[in-house]
Amino acid sequence: MTREFLNSKKPFVIALVGKGGAGKTLISTLMTKIISEKYNLKLLLIDADPTHPHLCNMVDLTPRRSLEEIRTATIDETIKNKESKLNIAKKLDFEIYDAMGESKKFCILSIGQPTDPGCFCPSNLLLKSVLKSITTEFDIILIDCEAGLEQITRKVIDNIDVLLIVSDISMRSIETANSIKKVAQKLIKFQEVGLILNKVKGDIDGLVQRVNQIDLPIVGKVPYENLITDLELDSVPLIHISNESKALQAIEKLTDDILQN
Repeated sequence: MTREFLNSKKPFVIALVGKGGAGKTLISTLMTKIISEKYNLKLLLIDADPTHPHLCNMVDLTPRRSLEEIRTATIDETIKNKESKLNIAKKLDFEIYDAMGESKKFCILSIGQPTDPGCFCPSNLLLKSVLKSITTEFDIILIDCEAGLEQITRKVIDNIDVLLIVSDISMRSIETANSIKKVAQKLIKFQEVGLILNKVKGDIDGLVQRVNQIDLPIVGKVPYENLITDLELDSVPLIHISNESKALQAIEKLTDDILQN
């Protein structure tokens, strides 16, 4: 039996955050595989990383256009045709739906990379708007966030059901995870938070003791696996990984724990 969110008008939102290189996109991809193949739910993925938008490649599905491309085109058209704000809003909703990459199992949106130099603020503002409106058509929203804290400090992601902080087994990554948790507790709303230890190998008892001291519950341990490296070297999308994968099995347990709570 899955959560009662299935009967809710609000989608169930899972956001993955963490230090760059910790494995957010890998975990997002494996969760996508489990949810899309095991659960009869309408799933929307959002690749919210403007600097390294790799999720599309890993799940083997690409949007027709990114949010940044839509934003830029809308600005150009507005200046040219002097359209009203109401018409712009209606057109944006249509353009965003039309831009989604769609498969039989899930849909995907990508924030995209800015075409002009400067900060990612405009793209993040559009993403924030999307999360408040268009996503209501889905049961689950899975967000692969930008590395670091910006999308938390700017409240781009908010009202999250489950905030998953991804870390490798280095102390630096653990400290970053702790910083993310503290900032998130101050600035955004979420129902649950947990730490995923990724690329686990060897004895990590000392590391686990350190994590226990910072009051960040470990909700999953994903083993380091040569199979993942081999797929990446062969340019095979990770979503096609074998069901025998130990990493995938670890994520299946985590996903089941979240959705069958």
